[in-house]
Amino acid sequence: MSYKIFWHQEALEDLKRLGKAEGLRIVDKMESYLSASPKQLGKALTGKFKGLFRYRMGKYRVIYTVKEEAVTVLVLRVGKRDEIYRLGA
Repeated sequence: MSYKIFWHQEALEDLKRLGKAEGLRIVDKMESYLSASPKQLGKALTGKFKGLFRYRMGKYRVIYTVKEEAVTVLVLRVGKRDEIYRLGA
């Protein structure tokens, strides 16, 4: 079963700030790889981010939530590791 990927407006703005090449690489990876099994491939977060997941792509992190009943993944934020957790989700 493949999950449908949706992008929050803030995540789209984050991608634009990264540049076209890097943004496309992240979108491609999410659509082709993570959509297959988002809970197993990502890592569950704790603390104030409990209920969310993160996926690591080099120095970047993708913060997302999984909706099992709708078989969807909502990408909330994308950013560098040292900044993403300060941004909030």
